[in-house]
Amino acid sequence: MPFKKVAIFFIIIGLEKSQNIIALMDNSEIKAVIPEIQSLTVLSQEIQESVWADFKELGYEAKMKASETLMIIRFLLSGSQ
Repeated sequence: MPFKKVAIFFIIIGLEKSQNIIALMDNSEIKAVIPEIQSLTVLSQEIQESVWADFKELGYEAKMKASETLMIIRFLLSGSQ
């Protein structure tokens, strides 16, 4: 589920920001998240709001640099949530 949350988060923040973060990710992270992005079809408003709330709770702010956002993503993926 953590990689699915990351995939949904990437959809929410948009292509440009997502690409900047993916460019900093390890190959193993990329190989895990890309299929999740490709498998997403319809995202309900409820799911988007839930994932957004999770990332906000972890400290995400829209003004963050890609490297700072990646730290939050890795925190989520490490199961520390």
